[in-house]
Amino acid sequence: MISSCGIQKSNNSNKTPFLKSISKSDYIFIEAEQTNSDLQKWRIVKKGDKNYVKGASGKTYLEFMGNKPITGKPNSPLQYEFIAPKTGNFKLMLMSSKRLEGVKSDWCNDAFVKLSGNFESANSFTKKDLEENIKILQDGNDETSELEWHWASTAEKDRHVYNEFIYKLKKGEKYTLTLSGRSMRFSVDYLVFYDTSKFSNESALELFKK
Repeated sequence: MISSCGIQKSNNSNKTPFLKSISKSDYIFIEAEQTNSDLQKWRIVKKGDKNYVKGASGKTYLEFMGNKPITGKPNSPLQYEFIAPKTGNFKLMLMSSKRLEGVKSDWCNDAFVKLSGNFESANSFTKKDLEENIKILQDGNDETSELEWHWASTAEKDRHVYNEFIYKLKKGEKYTLTLSGRSMRFSVDYLVFYDTSKFSNESALELFKK
């Protein structure tokens, strides 16, 4: 379901109370489970399930259970359609968690994303780069704790060369973000695009974290 202001809505109106004070034109919010795609290797995790990570928005999230904990090719793509609420540069972040089960701390912490639609790159990536799968990993990499929620917004197209996902979107245009699994036991709660002219990176990290 796509709203005219660009927010993919949930059927539960209480899922996003922490966003009520922010102008709806300044961000795009999408619950990970709100996709029409076949989940394939992604599984729905709810409160009460084994290994549930507390604090999830709506008490529900997706965990990827394909590939291996360390790596893998793009697997089980999920598509999310949205409409840009205005023209501007929007940065992508995922609220994410990792479940290590004894493996190294920099495993189980990434996925792939790509965007399609009428947009331009707003950083050093080319549009062609952003239309193809690029790894998105947790900010802090091996320093993040498992079974807790952390932002993933770091782009790694080339090994150990890091960037951000920033897109120049155009008001009223329809876009499709594709999220694909990379490492096993990586979870995604929700996705946020925010207008970089309205929020600093520091304020966005705090503001959009439930």
